[in-house]
Amino acid sequence: MFRRHHLEEQDAWLKDLFLSRRAGAEFMLPWTIDTYVTSMTALKQTFTPAELKTIIDAHEGVSIDTSHLRVAHLLLQVMDRCDSDGIHNRHGSVPRELEAKCRQLDDTKAAVLILWASAFWRGQYTSAQALEKYISAK
Repeated sequence: MFRRHHLEEQDAWLKDLFLSRRAGAEFMLPWTIDTYVTSMTALKQTFTPAELKTIIDAHEGVSIDTSHLRVAHLLLQVMDRCDSDGIHNRHGSVPRELEAKCRQLDDTKAAVLILWASAFWRGQYTSAQALEKYISAK
């Protein structure tokens, strides 16, 4: 999901701060999961199911780099796919409304949304039914 050079940098960072990768991961994991779940719960209340499907569609086949985990990248990726492929038409979302909501996000919430959308495509099932289930999961 992430490019290798960033994993090496992250590994060195964890070892420098926590003496071992495992200790760093044990410290970071609960916070990371809590941030992810809390953010996704709020995002699912902010975006309509059609908008969430459009965001997921926009991230099909995208290789995530940590530099992508920003509002600017989310906007670029989603709006480009709406303009070039008309993915919003497939799901019934309105690009201007979707763009306005994305612009209201901070980088942390944008990162969570990008990771969540990209994760769908790495799952075992990517059918329309799987998409409905993914959108509605708590």
